Amino acid sequence: MDQKSIDWKDFEISVELHKSYLDFALKLNLFYYGITGAILSFHFSKESPTASLIGLLLPTMLSILLGLFFLYGAKLAWNLRTNIIMRAQKLELMVYPEGIVLVIICAIFGVTMLSTGAVLLGYLLWN
Repeated sequence: MDQKSIDWKDFEISVELHKSYLDFALKLNLFYYGITGAILSFHFSKESPTASLIGLLLPTMLSILLGLFFLYGAKLAWNLRTNIIMRAQKLELMVYPEGIVLVIICAIFGVTMLSTGAVLLGYLLWN
């Protein structure tokens, strides 16, 4: 297999990975907000929310861990973006997918989830 074929294959795999990661990030974010919203809705609808205080541990931990996961994912997405750009230049492509979207989405998701986790942790410690 010659180098040009290897570069094309690497470019194709990287672009497919980018699309898969973007799809996964969006689905994971929807799952997170579904779970967190349902638990918080249940907690705050009760007359004595202290009874369901233990139930807030799940969205708190989920927020913090997924926030860290998405921030790490943003770093890895940057590496994938760099690889796509490098391969596109080697193949002399004028147009290629811009990977910054995945980086920004992962960073936004990470920051918002960590913020939510911090607020929930503060709420748990305050009550």
